[in-house]
Amino acid sequence: MVPRKFKKMIPRIKNNFFRASGTGTSWKFEIDKLPTHFDNYFIESCDAAQEIYDLRDGPLHVLYSGGIDSEYTLNVFLSMGIPVVPVIVRLLPNYNDHDTEYAFKFCRSRNIDPLVINIDFDNFVKSGKLDDIQTVAKSSYIIRAFICHAISLINGSVICSEGDPHTIKDEDTGEWYFTAAEDDYSIENYMISKNIDGTTFFCGYTPEMLSSFLVDPRMLELADNKILGKLGNKSSKNIIYNRHTPFIIEERPKYHGFETIVNSDISAHPNLSKYLPTCNTYNGTHKIKYYDLIKGLL
Repeated sequence: MVPRKFKKMIPRIKNNFFRASGTGTSWKFEIDKLPTHFDNYFIESCDAAQEIYDLRDGPLHVLYSGGIDSEYTLNVFLSMGIPVVPVIVRLLPNYNDHDTEYAFKFCRSRNIDPLVINIDFDNFVKSGKLDDIQTVAKSSYIIRAFICHAISLINGSVICSEGDPHTIKDEDTGEWYFTAAEDDYSIENYMISKNIDGTTFFCGYTPEMLSSFLVDPRMLELADNKILGKLGNKSSKNIIYNRHTPFIIEERPKYHGFETIVNSDISAHPNLSKYLPTCNTYNGTHKIKYYDLIKGLL
Protein backbone atom coordinates (compact mmCIF):
# COMPACT_ATOMS: atom_id res chain seq x y z
CA MET A 1 0.00 0.00 0.00
CA VAL A 2 1.34 3.42 -0.93
CA PRO A 3 1.90 5.60 2.16
CA ARG A 4 -0.71 8.34 2.42
CA LYS A 5 1.79 11.18 2.05
CA PHE A 6 2.67 9.97 -1.47
CA LYS A 7 -0.94 9.66 -2.63
CA LYS A 8 -2.76 12.23 -4.67
CA MET A 9 -5.07 14.28 -2.50
CA ILE A 10 -7.82 16.74 -3.26
CA PRO A 11 -6.54 20.26 -2.52
CA ARG A 12 -8.56 22.54 -0.29
CA ILE A 13 -9.06 24.85 -3.22
CA LYS A 14 -7.53 24.72 -6.70
CA ASN A 15 -4.06 26.25 -6.91
CA ASN A 16 -4.61 27.91 -3.53
CA PHE A 17 -5.99 30.93 -5.38
CA PHE A 18 -7.99 32.01 -2.30
CA ARG A 19 -5.96 32.27 0.90
CA ALA A 20 -6.80 33.26 4.46
CA SER A 21 -4.61 34.33 7.37
CA GLY A 22 -4.86 35.73 10.88
CA THR A 23 -7.62 35.32 13.43
CA GLY A 24 -10.31 37.50 14.94
CA THR A 25 -9.78 41.16 14.07
CA SER A 26 -6.63 40.29 12.10
CA TRP A 27 -8.33 37.67 9.90
CA LYS A 28 -8.30 38.46 6.18
CA PHE A 29 -8.23 36.79 2.79
CA GLU A 30 -6.31 37.31 -0.42
CA ILE A 31 -7.48 36.34 -3.91
CA ASP A 32 -5.28 35.88 -6.95
CA LYS A 33 -6.24 37.88 -10.01
CA LEU A 34 -9.35 36.16 -11.34
CA PRO A 35 -9.38 34.66 -14.84
CA THR A 36 -11.18 36.61 -17.57
CA HIS A 37 -11.88 33.53 -19.70
CA PHE A 38 -14.43 31.14 -18.23
CA ASP A 39 -17.67 29.36 -19.02
CA ASN A 40 -20.95 29.50 -17.13
CA TYR A 41 -21.07 28.44 -13.50
CA PHE A 42 -22.57 25.02 -14.18
CA ILE A 43 -19.96 24.04 -16.77
CA GLU A 44 -17.16 25.28 -14.52
CA SER A 45 -18.71 23.26 -11.67
CA CYS A 46 -18.69 20.13 -13.84
CA ASP A 47 -15.02 20.66 -14.68
CA ALA A 48 -14.24 21.01 -10.98
CA ALA A 49 -16.24 17.87 -10.15
CA GLN A 50 -14.24 15.82 -12.66
CA GLU A 51 -10.93 17.14 -11.30
CA ILE A 52 -11.96 16.32 -7.76
CA TYR A 53 -13.14 12.84 -8.68
CA ASP A 54 -9.85 12.09 -10.43
CA LEU A 55 -7.95 13.04 -7.25
CA ARG A 56 -10.17 11.21 -4.76
CA ASP A 57 -8.81 8.74 -2.24
CA GLY A 58 -11.46 6.03 -2.08
CA PRO A 59 -15.22 6.49 -2.47
CA LEU A 60 -16.34 10.08 -2.89
CA HIS A 61 -18.91 11.37 -0.38
CA VAL A 62 -20.99 14.55 -0.56
CA LEU A 63 -22.31 15.94 2.73
CA TYR A 64 -25.96 16.57 2.01
CA SER A 65 -27.91 18.71 4.46
CA GLY A 66 -30.92 19.20 2.22
CA GLY A 67 -30.03 22.84 1.59
CA ILE A 68 -29.65 24.28 -1.90
CA ASP A 69 -25.83 24.44 -1.82
CA SER A 70 -25.34 20.76 -1.05
CA GLU A 71 -28.15 19.75 -3.40
CA TYR A 72 -26.52 21.74 -6.20
CA THR A 73 -23.19 20.00 -5.54
CA LEU A 74 -24.76 16.56 -5.47
CA ASN A 75 -26.69 17.27 -8.68
CA VAL A 76 -23.52 18.35 -10.49
CA PHE A 77 -21.83 15.01 -9.80
CA LEU A 78 -24.95 12.99 -10.59
CA SER A 79 -25.55 14.86 -13.86
CA MET A 80 -22.09 13.78 -15.00
CA GLY A 81 -22.62 10.16 -14.02
CA ILE A 82 -19.91 10.40 -11.37
CA PRO A 83 -20.48 7.91 -8.56
CA VAL A 84 -20.85 9.70 -5.24
CA VAL A 85 -22.39 8.80 -1.91
CA PRO A 86 -24.73 11.37 -0.33
CA VAL A 87 -24.21 11.62 3.43
CA ILE A 88 -27.14 12.72 5.60
CA VAL A 89 -26.43 13.53 9.25
CA ARG A 90 -29.33 13.10 11.68
CA LEU A 91 -29.19 14.64 15.14
CA LEU A 92 -31.08 12.41 17.55
CA PRO A 93 -33.63 12.65 18.96
CA ASN A 94 -35.32 14.23 15.92
CA TYR A 95 -33.50 17.55 16.30
CA ASN A 96 -32.95 18.28 12.62
CA ASP A 97 -35.62 16.20 10.87
CA HIS A 98 -37.22 19.40 9.56
CA ASP A 99 -33.96 20.11 7.71
CA THR A 100 -33.02 16.65 6.46
CA GLU A 101 -36.49 15.90 5.06
CA TYR A 102 -35.46 17.62 1.82
CA ALA A 103 -32.38 15.41 1.57
CA PHE A 104 -34.31 12.18 2.13
CA LYS A 105 -37.00 13.29 -0.33
CA PHE A 106 -34.38 13.95 -3.01
CA CYS A 107 -32.67 10.60 -2.48
CA ARG A 108 -35.99 8.75 -2.68
CA SER A 109 -36.84 10.53 -5.93
CA ARG A 110 -33.55 9.35 -7.44
CA ASN A 111 -33.56 5.85 -5.91
CA ILE A 112 -30.31 6.68 -4.13
CA ASP A 113 -29.32 5.02 -0.87
CA PRO A 114 -27.58 7.69 1.21
CA LEU A 115 -25.13 7.02 3.99
CA VAL A 116 -27.04 8.08 7.12
CA ILE A 117 -24.98 9.01 10.16
CA ASN A 118 -26.98 9.21 13.38
CA ILE A 119 -25.52 11.33 16.17
CA ASP A 120 -26.91 11.27 19.71
CA PHE A 121 -26.65 15.02 20.08
CA ASP A 122 -27.31 15.20 23.81
CA ASN A 123 -24.47 12.77 24.46
CA PHE A 124 -22.31 14.60 21.91
CA VAL A 125 -22.63 17.72 24.05
CA LYS A 126 -22.50 16.17 27.53
CA SER A 127 -19.50 13.95 26.79
CA GLY A 128 -17.32 16.93 25.88
CA LYS A 129 -17.00 15.83 22.25
CA LEU A 130 -18.43 19.16 21.13
CA ASP A 131 -15.74 21.09 22.99
CA ASP A 132 -12.99 18.81 21.70
CA ILE A 133 -14.00 19.35 18.09
CA GLN A 134 -14.54 23.09 18.48
CA THR A 135 -10.98 23.40 19.76
CA VAL A 136 -9.47 21.47 16.86
CA ALA A 137 -11.66 23.12 14.24
CA LYS A 138 -11.18 26.60 15.69
CA SER A 139 -14.87 27.21 15.32
CA SER A 140 -17.46 29.39 16.99
CA TYR A 141 -20.42 28.01 15.03
CA ILE A 142 -21.71 24.75 16.50
CA ILE A 143 -23.38 23.44 13.35
CA ARG A 144 -19.94 22.72 11.96
CA ALA A 145 -18.91 20.65 14.99
CA PHE A 146 -21.34 17.81 14.35
CA ILE A 147 -20.45 17.91 10.65
CA CYS A 148 -16.79 17.45 11.62
CA HIS A 149 -17.73 14.50 13.81
CA ALA A 150 -19.69 12.89 10.98
CA ILE A 151 -16.82 13.40 8.55
CA SER A 152 -14.47 11.60 10.94
CA LEU A 153 -16.69 8.50 10.60
CA ILE A 154 -16.53 8.38 6.78
CA ASN A 155 -14.19 6.07 4.91
CA GLY A 156 -13.10 7.86 1.75
CA SER A 157 -12.95 11.39 0.38
CA VAL A 158 -15.39 14.07 1.50
CA ILE A 159 -16.96 17.04 -0.26
CA CYS A 160 -18.80 19.88 1.49
CA SER A 161 -20.61 22.68 -0.29
CA GLU A 162 -19.17 25.84 1.14
CA GLY A 163 -17.26 28.39 -0.89
CA ASP A 164 -20.32 29.91 -2.55
CA PRO A 165 -19.55 33.62 -2.93
CA HIS A 166 -21.21 35.88 -0.40
CA THR A 167 -21.96 39.54 -1.07
CA ILE A 168 -23.51 42.09 1.23
CA LYS A 169 -24.79 45.64 0.89
CA ASP A 170 -23.63 48.56 3.00
CA GLU A 171 -26.97 50.17 3.85
CA ASP A 172 -25.39 53.57 4.46
CA THR A 173 -23.59 53.88 1.15
CA GLY A 174 -25.44 51.41 -1.09
CA GLU A 175 -22.06 49.84 -1.96
CA TRP A 176 -21.87 46.05 -2.35
CA TYR A 177 -19.01 43.97 -0.98
CA PHE A 178 -17.66 40.47 -1.42
CA THR A 179 -17.15 38.98 2.03
CA ALA A 180 -15.91 35.84 3.79
CA ALA A 181 -15.62 34.71 7.42
CA GLU A 182 -12.97 32.96 9.48
CA ASP A 183 -15.39 30.30 10.70
CA ASP A 184 -15.94 29.18 7.08
CA TYR A 185 -12.59 27.41 7.46
CA SER A 186 -13.40 25.42 10.59
CA ILE A 187 -14.38 22.15 8.87
CA GLU A 188 -11.30 22.47 6.70
CA ASN A 189 -9.15 22.94 9.82
CA TYR A 190 -10.57 19.74 11.26
CA MET A 191 -10.08 17.74 8.05
CA ILE A 192 -6.47 18.85 7.82
CA SER A 193 -5.81 17.95 11.47
CA LYS A 194 -7.27 14.46 10.94
CA ASN A 195 -5.68 13.94 7.49
CA ILE A 196 -9.09 13.54 5.82
CA ASP A 197 -9.07 13.82 2.05
CA GLY A 198 -11.47 16.21 0.34
CA THR A 199 -12.56 19.83 0.15
CA THR A 200 -15.17 21.80 1.99
CA PHE A 201 -15.24 24.53 -0.67
CA PHE A 202 -16.80 22.88 -3.72
CA CYS A 203 -19.02 25.86 -4.62
CA GLY A 204 -15.95 28.06 -5.04
CA TYR A 205 -13.33 25.42 -5.78
CA THR A 206 -11.76 26.99 -8.89
CA PRO A 207 -11.08 30.62 -9.83
CA GLU A 208 -13.21 30.07 -12.93
CA MET A 209 -16.18 29.07 -10.75
CA LEU A 210 -15.75 32.21 -8.69
CA SER A 211 -15.49 34.44 -11.77
CA SER A 212 -18.57 32.97 -13.42
CA PHE A 213 -20.66 33.22 -10.24
CA LEU A 214 -19.63 36.80 -9.55
CA VAL A 215 -20.68 38.09 -12.97
CA ASP A 216 -23.96 36.21 -13.18
CA PRO A 217 -26.67 38.70 -14.22
CA ARG A 218 -28.36 38.35 -10.83
CA MET A 219 -25.16 39.38 -9.03
CA LEU A 220 -24.84 42.45 -11.23
CA GLU A 221 -28.48 43.39 -10.61
CA LEU A 222 -27.87 43.18 -6.88
CA ALA A 223 -24.68 45.23 -7.03
CA ASP A 224 -26.46 47.90 -9.07
CA ASN A 225 -29.28 47.99 -6.50
CA LYS A 226 -31.87 47.04 -9.10
CA ILE A 227 -33.61 44.59 -6.75
CA LEU A 228 -35.22 46.49 -3.93
CA GLY A 229 -34.91 45.28 -0.37
CA LYS A 230 -31.94 42.97 -0.87
CA LEU A 231 -29.04 43.24 1.58
CA GLY A 232 -27.17 40.11 0.47
CA ASN A 233 -27.07 37.46 -2.23
CA LYS A 234 -28.05 34.38 -0.20
CA SER A 235 -31.67 34.44 -1.30
CA SER A 236 -30.55 34.77 -4.94
CA LYS A 237 -28.34 31.68 -5.08
CA ASN A 238 -31.19 29.48 -6.26
CA ILE A 239 -31.52 31.65 -9.38
CA ILE A 240 -27.81 31.38 -10.15
CA TYR A 241 -27.66 27.63 -9.50
CA ASN A 242 -30.59 26.95 -11.81
CA ARG A 243 -29.61 29.26 -14.66
CA HIS A 244 -27.68 26.80 -16.87
CA THR A 245 -28.34 23.41 -15.29
CA PRO A 246 -30.22 20.40 -16.67
CA PHE A 247 -31.84 20.07 -13.24
CA ILE A 248 -33.97 22.40 -11.13
CA ILE A 249 -33.39 23.01 -7.44
CA GLU A 250 -36.60 23.78 -5.62
CA GLU A 251 -36.75 26.77 -3.32
CA ARG A 252 -37.06 25.95 0.36
CA PRO A 253 -36.72 27.62 3.75
CA LYS A 254 -33.18 28.36 4.87
CA TYR A 255 -32.45 26.33 8.01
CA HIS A 256 -29.32 26.18 10.14
CA GLY A 257 -30.39 22.86 11.67
CA PHE A 258 -30.58 24.05 15.28
CA GLU A 259 -34.09 25.49 15.30
CA THR A 260 -35.32 22.69 17.57
CA ILE A 261 -32.18 22.45 19.70
CA VAL A 262 -32.27 26.08 20.86
CA ASN A 263 -35.69 25.41 22.39
CA SER A 264 -34.74 22.09 24.02
CA ASP A 265 -33.33 21.23 27.45
CA ILE A 266 -29.87 20.47 26.04
CA SER A 267 -29.43 24.13 25.03
CA ALA A 268 -28.95 25.00 28.70
CA HIS A 269 -26.02 22.61 29.13
CA PRO A 270 -22.81 24.60 29.79
CA ASN A 271 -20.93 22.71 27.08
CA LEU A 272 -23.44 24.03 24.54
CA SER A 273 -24.87 27.27 25.90
CA LYS A 274 -21.56 29.11 25.54
CA TYR A 275 -21.73 28.52 21.78
CA LEU A 276 -25.30 29.74 21.32
CA PRO A 277 -25.68 31.51 19.03
CA THR A 278 -21.89 31.82 18.64
CA CYS A 279 -18.94 32.76 20.78
CA ASN A 280 -16.64 35.70 20.12
CA THR A 281 -13.62 33.61 19.18
CA TYR A 282 -12.62 32.88 15.58
CA ASN A 283 -15.14 35.47 14.42
CA GLY A 284 -12.99 37.30 11.89
CA THR A 285 -14.53 38.70 8.73
CA HIS A 286 -13.09 40.53 5.76
CA LYS A 287 -14.63 42.24 2.75
CA ILE A 288 -13.64 43.98 -0.47
CA LYS A 289 -15.69 46.04 -2.85
CA TYR A 290 -17.56 43.87 -5.32
CA TYR A 291 -16.69 45.99 -8.34
CA ASP A 292 -13.01 46.11 -7.35
CA LEU A 293 -12.98 42.30 -7.32
CA ILE A 294 -14.64 41.81 -10.70
CA LYS A 295 -12.67 44.57 -12.42
CA GLY A 296 -11.68 43.23 -15.82
CA LEU A 297 -14.19 40.35 -15.84
CA LEU A 298 -17.08 42.08 -17.56
